[in-house]
Amino acid sequence: MLSVVNIPSGVNLIPSSAHRPSLLAGALLGLIASVVGAAIASLPRDSPPSTAVAQTVPLSTASSTDAANPNLADDQVAAVQPAADPVRRTPVVEAVERVAPAVVSITTEVPVNDPFRRAWGGQRSTVTQGSGVVIESDGVVLTNAHVVSGASRILATFSDGSDYEADILGIDQELDLAVLRLRGAPELTAVPIGSSADLMLGEPTIAIGNPFGLGLTVTTGVISATRRPLETDQRVYQDFLQTDASINPGNSGGPLLNAHGRLIGINTAIRPDAEGIGFAIPVDRAIKVATDLSTYGQVRIPWLGVDLDDVYLSELDREAGRTGRSSSRTAARVVRVHDEDGAAGAGLKRGDVIVAVEGHAVQGRADLNAFLAGFNTGSAVQLTVRRSSPSGGRELTIAVAARTLPDSVIDDSLSRVLGIALSDGEARGGAPISAVAPGGAFAKVGGKPGDAIAAINGQAIHSAADLRTAIATAKSAHRDSALITVRRGNSLSRITLPL
Repeated sequence: MLSVVNIPSGVNLIPSSAHRPSLLAGALLGLIASVVGAAIASLPRDSPPSTAVAQTVPLSTASSTDAANPNLADDQVAAVQPAADPVRRTPVVEAVERVAPAVVSITTEVPVNDPFRRAWGGQRSTVTQGSGVVIESDGVVLTNAHVVSGASRILATFSDGSDYEADILGIDQELDLAVLRLRGAPELTAVPIGSSADLMLGEPTIAIGNPFGLGLTVTTGVISATRRPLETDQRVYQDFLQTDASINPGNSGGPLLNAHGRLIGINTAIRPDAEGIGFAIPVDRAIKVATDLSTYGQVRIPWLGVDLDDVYLSELDREAGRTGRSSSRTAARVVRVHDEDGAAGAGLKRGDVIVAVEGHAVQGRADLNAFLAGFNTGSAVQLTVRRSSPSGGRELTIAVAARTLPDSVIDDSLSRVLGIALSDGEARGGAPISAVAPGGAFAKVGGKPGDAIAAINGQAIHSAADLRTAIATAKSAHRDSALITVRRGNSLSRITLPL
């Protein structure tokens, strides 16, 4: 059985699975045979069957060409090549011809932790399938993170049958995007990149992918909605495209195109309890994330100069004495403003609650970070902020300049907040700590000189440079704390500490 990837609360990420069409094909052939037999049986008895069959041939070969050229004789209509038929050769056909060479079917092997097989010297793995699209002609492919996550082997196959092993250049689980590099690939056809900023409701869409492992498959539809939130038990994903083009298991990571064959989204999720409801990551966000992943190995989220945590709006309503229907929504609350940044000058204060960005509601820090991932540093971001005061609450609109995290914030986290100094060099056990300040967070949990930080939020640490990079990643995501793995001798302990 091939693996299935699910999002809780009824929304499924496009799963990877196989499908055997033999039973369907047999049933279809039987149906065709019965229809043909019935047609022949219904002919007049004085008309030979061969004559009747000969009369039906021009009808099937003419198809819609008669409408375009009504003066053509039957034998002339039959001679018209499909490629020259203006009725059959639609913009969809032309778009697919251009883009199909850039679409890959992705097959992955994911190891399964099976202690029984390990004991007998074997290794079990599952095979999953998805889709991807070439975005750079030198072999760079964009797909969903859940298509390749945990894979020990990735194989990308083109419609002409050629296939290439692939390596992950970068992956972001929260944004569900991954960038691959094909090994030894020649100059490839790359998909033309469009824009998701000006999409219109009802405009045509084309989805290409590898549903159920069947290979290159094309479906069409329209843009059903833009900026659609996709809610799961863990969080709300904002700004998805919704389309009614058929998206099935295995389409994950494949391209969503406009009528000109330009990439406007990456097909990602479906609603299994509905028909004609599929979701795609907008191309403007996807390409920015892909550029960050391939260039830096991680997504560079513009920093707002603050640390955030999540808060229920219902709690704020109770604290303010507001009555009525309670909201279950969460939002991002400012827990610290870094004076080094322009946030204080822009007007953000500790305790402010960010409820929207650029006019679109956000539900918590992760949701805000996902939205900001589509922005470049230096951009001005419009925030809607709920601020409490002794006289009541009010909402403000504040413009904050998004920028790159300064090194001074990392220095402050190490020396003042954690209260540690690091030894130079690398170590297999982690970044060694040379000194511990009595008032720092590390000393308060019993940390000592000689301990080593082995990981932050699951990211392995081998040197002081690794540690600074990990802190920068956490602070850029507006975190005020992190799960830190500390090594002392042969023992490991994990504890959440402020940064």
